[in-house]
Amino acid sequence: MEMSQLEHNVRKHMNMICDLSAANSVLSWDQETYMPSGAAYSRAEQTSTLAAIIHQMMTGDTAKKLSDDIKEALNEKKEVSALVKLFLEDYTKACKLPEDLVRKTSKATSLAHESWKNAKQASDFSLFQDSLQELVELKSQAAELYGYTNNRYDALLNLYEPGITVAELTPVFQTLKEATIALLQSIEPQKESVSDELMRRYYPHDAQVAFSTQIAEKMGFSFDNGRIDLAAHPFCTSFSQYDVRLTTRVNEHDLGPCFYGVIHETGHGLYEQGFSSDLARTFGAEGASMGIHESQSLLWENVITRSEEFWHFALPYLKNHFPGIADEATPRDFYKAVNKVQPSLIRVDADEVTYNMHIILRFEIEQMMINGKVKIADIPELWREKMQTYLGIVPENDAKGALQDIHWSFGGFGYFPSYTLGKLYAAMLWKCIRQDIPAIHSHIANGEFSHLLQWLRTHIHQYGRTKKPGEIMNALAGESLNSTDFIEYIQHKFADVYR
Repeated sequence: MEMSQLEHNVRKHMNMICDLSAANSVLSWDQETYMPSGAAYSRAEQTSTLAAIIHQMMTGDTAKKLSDDIKEALNEKKEVSALVKLFLEDYTKACKLPEDLVRKTSKATSLAHESWKNAKQASDFSLFQDSLQELVELKSQAAELYGYTNNRYDALLNLYEPGITVAELTPVFQTLKEATIALLQSIEPQKESVSDELMRRYYPHDAQVAFSTQIAEKMGFSFDNGRIDLAAHPFCTSFSQYDVRLTTRVNEHDLGPCFYGVIHETGHGLYEQGFSSDLARTFGAEGASMGIHESQSLLWENVITRSEEFWHFALPYLKNHFPGIADEATPRDFYKAVNKVQPSLIRVDADEVTYNMHIILRFEIEQMMINGKVKIADIPELWREKMQTYLGIVPENDAKGALQDIHWSFGGFGYFPSYTLGKLYAAMLWKCIRQDIPAIHSHIANGEFSHLLQWLRTHIHQYGRTKKPGEIMNALAGESLNSTDFIEYIQHKFADVYR
């Protein structure tokens, strides 16, 4: 078979699968934003049916024939595109799961999401406990079928960060934990010198959304191919690079959740909108990994928009949207306010210094769940114990403890480490960006983000999933991962914030 014909056949099959996946994503997005609560069970049936059809197409006769043709071409040493290899990789993985497990998991996650929302609203973990138990059992079964060498949790980690293991992450997290403790100790004598009172004034709901939307557009997010809505937990979802949805939440007495929620999700959205048009409706139109995806969000959220230069640009816009609320504030006032270091109960509100401790806590608890080393009913107490140990604070209720995140409700075990990997990747990328764009600081101060966005498009976005995380990072930074660049970055930044 001619290779051009093989690629054509692979693309044609991918197109159909991706269209069905997009339709399923629309249903999930609607469930998060506009669906009436009484529709939960019927929605679970709908998404389960679509998930089963998608799995059938991923593992059926047509997919098998294509995979056999690809293997034959590889055996004959013929040139095969990265996209074709990606199809073979995904086919092999999909064949490890039986359709019944896929259908059960899809239905369970849809129902679990509703029980999580109810449990969080009532701040009662017991309302979510049975759903979580079911998802842990289903995901543990999947991990066994995917296979692993030493730790069952590795199989789930690899779904989000290919090739990473608990054995590799544990010493990295230990180094970060030690560096965090040391930095917190150095900040302690000056901790009262920085206040976030500016962020906690009264900021009207609609003006928050308008301000955040304006900055997202300035960053380069296309609202011709995207939109922002409200949800219980901020997220970004994409039905194609031409239809990217962001969500946020609003607290009128804290600007941070809405504004930085939008910035974070805009980082994801810019990545999604930046895939090459050649990847549309293929398996390549996704991030290289969740760690790389998070690096895009965290680069914008923390490195760019929590910089003093950014507030030279953004403050006039803020004062225009909120007249009389922060008229006396200077860029440095906001720079310090948005970088206040203070252990917090809520992960998404955590500062850059303490944030990784939230991830380490979840990383440890998830391993225990997936490896059967903790009873699900005991998780709230275990959470409180680890919060006391790592951050010196204890949640007074389940909503601010084990129920605060959405991830377990969609079975996202193995996802959380991506946030810390994203921070490490972002620091490595920032070092490269400063070398390649010497004027980057003045660009940020003037609100000129096109240079940065073009750099990201050129080196990362356009490739989607056709390049592996290690391949991207080695090409840019000369190594696949380090914690040194991040530690140096936060030490330098917070010495300035607290000087």
